[in-house]
Amino acid sequence: MTPQDQLEEFIVSIGENLKRLRRDRNWTQGQLADHCGIRLGQISKIERSETDPKLSTLYALMNALECTPNALLCDTDKTSLDGLLTIALERMQKLPERDKNILLEIIDKYCIAKSMQDIIENEDGTIFGFRSFAGKTKEMARKDTD
Repeated sequence: MTPQDQLEEFIVSIGENLKRLRRDRNWTQGQLADHCGIRLGQISKIERSETDPKLSTLYALMNALECTPNALLCDTDKTSLDGLLTIALERMQKLPERDKNILLEIIDKYCIAKSMQDIIENEDGTIFGFRSFAGKTKEMARKDTD
């Protein structure tokens, strides 16, 4: 991959991230432009990946959106799952308290369900110490085929 290709991928990820972060705040491009002091046309070009933003522009966007550099600059296709979880957590922290509680409840219930599944489906093929079968022993199944 050439340096130009890498730069184009980088610009694409900024555009997608910027659009996502702006929408998280329920802002239009015009509202974002007002908050960060960047022209509306420039915001539009960045989101469409038609321009390479200057460092000062990136700082203005991060300040207006109150986000970390990772949230704006991260290439989600190349970021580890832990990195994506960190970015998702950052986004969740900006949600209203009610929504945060709902997400915590969902995560907690998922973790409990996963733990129960791991207990039930252990390595030796038993469920709570008992081996499961499809209603027939091997001997019964053989008699049916004879």
